[in-house]
Amino acid sequence: MMLKALIVEQLDEDGTLRTFQMQPSTEGGEIVVAFADEYDEQRSGPFHFLDKNDAKRFEQGFADCRVRKVGRAYFHFANGIFHFEAKWSGIPTERQWLSYYALSLPEFAIPVRLSIADPHRPGKEYGRAIRRDDARRRYVIYLECSSSIGRFDFVISCDFEINEERFLASEYRDSKTAQDGPEGDDWRHWLNPKQQKAINNFFVGELHMRDVYSAGQAGAMGPGAQANQMTFQQIWNQVQGTLNLPALAGELETLQKALRAEASEPEHELAIGAVAAASTAAKQGNGPKAIEYLKKAGKWTLDVSTKIGTDIAAAALKSSMGMS
Repeated sequence: MMLKALIVEQLDEDGTLRTFQMQPSTEGGEIVVAFADEYDEQRSGPFHFLDKNDAKRFEQGFADCRVRKVGRAYFHFANGIFHFEAKWSGIPTERQWLSYYALSLPEFAIPVRLSIADPHRPGKEYGRAIRRDDARRRYVIYLECSSSIGRFDFVISCDFEINEERFLASEYRDSKTAQDGPEGDDWRHWLNPKQQKAINNFFVGELHMRDVYSAGQAGAMGPGAQANQMTFQQIWNQVQGTLNLPALAGELETLQKALRAEASEPEHELAIGAVAAASTAAKQGNGPKAIEYLKKAGKWTLDVSTKIGTDIAAAALKSSMGMS
């Protein structure tokens, strides 16, 4: 995802709030990021950065940024539940670019209620995404900031409890909050071909645009086209009787570690990301999506899987490539 502005906040249990705003380092540039759980790599915040210099800028800036104590009217605790709220006004937006806001809740905090509203239109709730960031032991709330008037305002309100024992098995759902992360499909058709390619190469998942679909399943161009090869759903229908998804997810996690140990080329990083995405899809019970991601992992991944004896993963990789 290519951004023109990035706002990252981190709330802690004592009510301190760390706030960092980041823009591209050069005029006319962009910040390219992925979300917390898309890659299994070290990071200091809720985003992965494509550019190492951006990652360093964020790490240094976030460490040195202003830390404030939130007032009692906006952060308080009662009956086992914490309440936090904040208001943002004037976040810059541009027609061809995105700005993003991310709030990390305190360690082991589990949301029980979330509202992100338009302060100018009573009752208007913004769509948002939430992900459990296990590496940092925090939930992260992501909000895409887009507006036709060049600025974006919102009010966020969140109730949460802190429970270390329940954290890793917890989840949060409501009608306006997606757990599988922001999509942003409505803006991608504004990107030029160079930008589209950069995003497609960085994000392992398929890139959707309004009139062109670039995915691992070749042959379908445009919203009305028909693919002339088997769809991932068809592949899954053929193999689901022999592929156990929980077992597949476990083997894919083992395979990720082996791939990381042997990675030596830039494309290997993309393969590792594809396996990570497939593992997540398998955990969620989405067999067709797991097959789709595995197709992007390539022959190197299959060779490593065969070598280390992850037979279920190898069988799924072969199926995704039409080898079985």
